[in-house]
Amino acid sequence: METRIKPAVLLLVSSPLAADPVAVDRALEELTLALESISASATFVARVAEPEAVVAYLARKDRPRFSVLHYLGHGFRPEPDQTGSLIFESKTGDVRPLDPLRLRLTLNPTDDPEPEFRLAVVMACHSESVASAFQTMGIPHIVAVDASESVTQQAALTFFRRFYEVLLTGGTVEGAFHAGRNSVALDEALNRIGTGVALAEARKFRLLPDGVDHDVSLWPAPPPGRVDVEDLPRLTAPPFHRRPAYFVGREREMQAVLERLQEGRAVLIQGVSGVGKTELAKEVARWLAARRRVRADRVFFVDLSAVRDADGARRAIAAALGLSGEALPADDAALAAALPPAGLFVLDEAEEGITHGGRFFRDLLEALACTSVSPPPHFILTSQADVGSAHFPRYELKRLTLPAALRLFVLEAGVTEAEWERFDEEDLTTLLDIVDRIPRAVVLVARTWRYSRSPDLKALIRDLREEWDKVMQDPRYPEAVKSVVTGIQLAYDRLRERSSEAANFYPFLALFPGGLPEAGVEPIFGPEARGLIAQIEDQALLERPWPDLLYLPTPFRLFAGRLLEDEEAARARYGEAALQFYSEWVDGLDKALIEGGNRMPMAVARYAHELPSIEGWLEWGYEHEPCLGRQSRASRLTARLENLYTVTGLLYQER
Repeated sequence: METRIKPAVLLLVSSPLAADPVAVDRALEELTLALESISASATFVARVAEPEAVVAYLARKDRPRFSVLHYLGHGFRPEPDQTGSLIFESKTGDVRPLDPLRLRLTLNPTDDPEPEFRLAVVMACHSESVASAFQTMGIPHIVAVDASESVTQQAALTFFRRFYEVLLTGGTVEGAFHAGRNSVALDEALNRIGTGVALAEARKFRLLPDGVDHDVSLWPAPPPGRVDVEDLPRLTAPPFHRRPAYFVGREREMQAVLERLQEGRAVLIQGVSGVGKTELAKEVARWLAARRRVRADRVFFVDLSAVRDADGARRAIAAALGLSGEALPADDAALAAALPPAGLFVLDEAEEGITHGGRFFRDLLEALACTSVSPPPHFILTSQADVGSAHFPRYELKRLTLPAALRLFVLEAGVTEAEWERFDEEDLTTLLDIVDRIPRAVVLVARTWRYSRSPDLKALIRDLREEWDKVMQDPRYPEAVKSVVTGIQLAYDRLRERSSEAANFYPFLALFPGGLPEAGVEPIFGPEARGLIAQIEDQALLERPWPDLLYLPTPFRLFAGRLLEDEEAARARYGEAALQFYSEWVDGLDKALIEGGNRMPMAVARYAHELPSIEGWLEWGYEHEPCLGRQSRASRLTARLENLYTVTGLLYQER
């Protein structure tokens, strides 16, 4: 009986930060979707094209044998008559151009006399210019893009969907190539763009070398089944699960942070509120995880925004590690010794601890950075203040460049080509300069413009300047948040224009400093509040660190609190409903703590995040709750918090 072979394809993807980045994760996602419709048993294995990592992987004897190499990235040719290179990545996101010799050494590290790959699919601009590199490796079939052309993503996906559909079911290389190219020529989406566009895109694909017999199958038809894609590792746990719609203009900043982590164990990202410290730290963590520099299950996010001393920071870090009870570290040295090897910690919003914790807070951070655990973990600290430690070299994150701010505005606002042509460039520059080109403020201004879509920006500039003056003259706002507050004020004004009810409701969210679970909106505020939340979120005036948690970051909470004229009256109005909701809500969180296992660290992190909200309502309850003959809800809720206080060590905190 004939043994059917399960084809294996190696996907090498390259997106160096120092080049025009390729959206590797999105491209892989779309390619995976394109392969789902193919009824054939095959495996695609994705790896980032770092030379050292590729050499280490291909030298292993316990991996699949690959018949096809599929490269997705950049091609480079200095001159039309010169040999080209493929662009790989360095460990810090720099470009690593590999000429034919270096490509051969990288892709055949054990010098096997027979080429492993029988087909190279090279998806890079002008990749025909590097085809000789694969020919020198003895690869008989090469699919590339014309040396003088680039190809659209739509054309590439259309081509490869049909190409692999034929190839993986036993078709010949030549048959698969022509099927893919003809599919591009007939593509409806490309034909809608304009006459001849689809045909022009189809002609960009080349099957090389010329004059070689490509009418051969790489393998017999594999058994029916599905195409499995071993994707790049991803961080999926909160808060890594939510990415900004557009993360632009921070490639150099990412590279700078990676360089500092390469040189040492830790880095401090310092900058004003709204400049994007947290998102930069999370994106660096995602980048390292995708490149298998750190295991996804050893990446920890620790929210220090409510922490004011070393004890609180120690408990927060221990909670992220799932340490509790007798395993709770008693001091800095014990915590440092309990760190997992080769882990990565994002210690977020540490300014309160730095400001109020003093030397003890710094000593804790230095103990962590100097741990003897091997391989050592790494730390990314974000703060508006400098921790003052040589172990945490400071990287100052500044506002976006003007081109990056323009791009972010255009993307967030959904500006069409026709609308862009009607803009006054000087007005748009002025608009972005007013908000200091702070990413959060740019997003808010873009959302505001999106509802008017007026090409005349002068009215918007006038409104912004008026709000800027108000903020600059208000002593209640810290200097660090004033830039972003201007954008918040403008977004809030536009919210009021759309819905006075939503604008009137927004200040009440300041009563929940740790966030409000979405499940609590209706029980506390009534069924009409859900629609108001949707309008507030549409105006980018809240965040979701967890999919179901509505949260106001510090500048937003300060702004909303300023609008709340009588906090005492507001708590009296909603206090009993809030206590009733949290009494039931905490039961669910407590159950996850009791069950333990893999859910426990996540439950502790979520619990700790919400605790400021819960305790705020508890304080109100003990002072004002009208029990009216029934047991106090506040006291019952406090009893339900015992497990959390125990696992985090809060029971032993001096108050």
